[in-house]
Amino acid sequence: MLKKYTAFVLSVFCCLSLQAQDINYPESVKQLMEKADAGILPGHQAAPVIAIPQCKKATALTQLVQRAGASVVIVPETEDAAALREMAAAWDGAALPDGWVTEKSAFSVLFYKTVADRNLPHTGASALSQEIDKGLMRYDAALPDIESLCLKAATYRKAKQLMDSILTIDAHGDLPCCYDDGYELGVRQRNQVSLQKMEEGHLSSRVLISYQGQKDLDDESHAKAFAYCDDMIDQILADIDKNSDWCGLVKTHEEALRLKAQGKKAFFLGIENGYGLGNDIRNVEHFARRGVVYITLSHMYDNAICNTSSHSADTTKGLTPFGREVVREMNRCGILVDVSHTSSGTFWDCIELSTAPIICSHSGAKAIFPHDRNLTDDQLRALAAKDGLVMVYIVPDYMNLQKADATIDDFMEHLQHCIKIAGIDHVGISCDFDGGGGGWGLNGDNDAINITVRLLESGFSTSDITKLWSSNFFRVLEAAQR
Repeated sequence: MLKKYTAFVLSVFCCLSLQAQDINYPESVKQLMEKADAGILPGHQAAPVIAIPQCKKATALTQLVQRAGASVVIVPETEDAAALREMAAAWDGAALPDGWVTEKSAFSVLFYKTVADRNLPHTGASALSQEIDKGLMRYDAALPDIESLCLKAATYRKAKQLMDSILTIDAHGDLPCCYDDGYELGVRQRNQVSLQKMEEGHLSSRVLISYQGQKDLDDESHAKAFAYCDDMIDQILADIDKNSDWCGLVKTHEEALRLKAQGKKAFFLGIENGYGLGNDIRNVEHFARRGVVYITLSHMYDNAICNTSSHSADTTKGLTPFGREVVREMNRCGILVDVSHTSSGTFWDCIELSTAPIICSHSGAKAIFPHDRNLTDDQLRALAAKDGLVMVYIVPDYMNLQKADATIDDFMEHLQHCIKIAGIDHVGISCDFDGGGGGWGLNGDNDAINITVRLLESGFSTSDITKLWSSNFFRVLEAAQR
């Protein structure tokens, strides 16, 4: 696929120049020249690449972009959406004439959809492109001029290259909850998590969750809870296997790195709500053998393990005697203890009891918005002291006073506060997509690139961005697995 894609992009990128294969050279010389071209374009361009659609104003836009110091690729008119998607992997921005996107031109709609899906900075708005932005919850409108476009495109290019060079992970995704709606990893529809969106957002890996809500605590209900959790893991594994050309199941950092080197996405397994363990301590080891890397001890209601933060009889109460056994067994089996959703009592019990670092797989900062799902500064400091990790989400109800909506600005505010209190080594990213997460500018895996752009614009170093996207999570995972 890479060779096919490279050849296709090169043919468009160099459409105005003489091609080696058009010259009557010996075949061996042609091959050498083409090999040299492939090694130069487009991956090693120093300047950002701005895509310009073939249109009446293409020449004028080209001159403006080149004057601003960027490279230009003229995109020939086509209704081949797959070809546009492949070409767009080499673009860092797009320059469109004002009003060019219109329902009268299928090319303009498909071109703009490609730009929007990859979150490419662009100039040239229209009534239709603005409606598309609303439908996709794109946060940034068209840029006002070519100079602004080229500056933003340079940042986008840096973000793209950085994410492609490291292993990135979003540690909480509830796509399996959407299987009954017909969604799966290979389906790019309203589901926020998909292989296509991961590719567009330059996201390497994620944790897929086996989740269930809390029900009764009798023996029969516990047995059903275990069976449900186990069955959902079966469905996740079948989904991964169905798309094995593009992804695979992993349990360790090293396995994820190997898949990335093969050009594949890596998926870890997690369980949200320890209710799925039933009331049998042996099930911890069972799920460890199945590949589960973390278990969120509770969800919205108290269970046999612990009290919860949301609808608890008493949030000062923590682990039950069975819960204490569960934490010890998770430590023994190398499964991370996740205290998102748990009561304050449970949080402090786990801080004291766990011999491995603990995580909050999807949480926020209570100092930014005082919701029970968010963490106090004292909790953030305690996580850091235990070498643990808080992974920041974007869930509208938990982000700001308005509650009805959330934006990438809210996400960044929570993220930066957690970094300020816990330190850069103890914060990660976990949006809770397909489980209630999502907002303007950060509403699916394809929007992951927007986080890196914001981090670069906020002055974060490559090292710090790498910690947030991957190395912090894998440090605590490896500590638990040791």
